[in-house]
Amino acid sequence: MKTKIPHLILASLFGANIASQAASVILIDDDFSSSTAVVDSRFNKAEIDTDTWRGNSDWSVSGGALTSAATAGGSTHLINSVNSTATWADKVTLSFDYSVGAGSTLYFYSTLFTGEADSSMAARTSKTDGTYWANDFNSQWGTAPFKGFAGPEYNISGGGVGGSNTANAVTSFVGGTSGTFSQTYDISGFGVGDFSIADVSNVLAVFTVNAAAAGDGAISIDNFNITAVPEPSSTALLGLGGLALALRRRRA
Repeated sequence: MKTKIPHLILASLFGANIASQAASVILIDDDFSSSTAVVDSRFNKAEIDTDTWRGNSDWSVSGGALTSAATAGGSTHLINSVNSTATWADKVTLSFDYSVGAGSTLYFYSTLFTGEADSSMAARTSKTDGTYWANDFNSQWGTAPFKGFAGPEYNISGGGVGGSNTANAVTSFVGGTSGTFSQTYDISGFGVGDFSIADVSNVLAVFTVNAAAAGDGAISIDNFNITAVPEPSSTALLGLGGLALALRRRRA
């Protein structure tokens, strides 16, 4: 019996580890080693899943990071499709490294869309005061060509409609700061509840800058990741399943 216990403990931990890895759904993972930033005042449907950030002339990818000269502010956007049936993935973890030069403010927005993009979607990306043209992403029935997604959309940080006002930003950082941001958000109560990543069709990530005056501090973003994860209890149950399987094999 004494020799079995360590094996069973290891089996349980191994099962939980496999469960945790299998349960994660990577939505965006970008270390900016190969992605690009394109200067464009529109974000068309064709750019979804291209790993290309689109924004104003301040933004570029250089030195392995997403950077902004912050001479005027402006925004940069990325949209990825989400194809997952993981109904148990009802949390979203967001993380990235940031550095904000003195005088600038960095804002980050993220919206989960539940409907497909209209074929003529052409969202604007050119605001320069820390906001962005959220309404162009939010309504399929807008005036052409500024159409967006067919279904409801949710701000990743609270479930409300994703808005372009800086008050709706997921997070923000003032000038003269740097570090790593990491936060997990519960999406299970979005809509009418029982919401999960299986209900999501696309994820939007937006960085914007409010520069008080030309020449204010530059911005740098690196190691950007958004991952859907399960409720901890779900992972534990999957881990227990691994333990039960180990016990069954041991008895056999």
